[in-house]
Amino acid sequence: MHALLLLGQVIFSLKRNTRGGIAAEYAFLLVFIAIVAVSGALILGDGLANYFSAMGNTIGGSAQQS
Repeated sequence: MHALLLLGQVIFSLKRNTRGGIAAEYAFLLVFIAIVAVSGALILGDGLANYFSAMGNTIGGSAQQS
């Protein structure tokens, strides 16, 4: 909860200070996207790898039977 309040204060201070704000907002956005991408890859990585591996085996198995 404390982290969310701190994040809100940082965003509010960026909006209030318009000098160099655009670059700071883009940097903040890029960091946020990177965190989400890495988190998603870590959380979903094994599950997606297993899913696509099973799909590949199913497709490969049906192609060999034909």
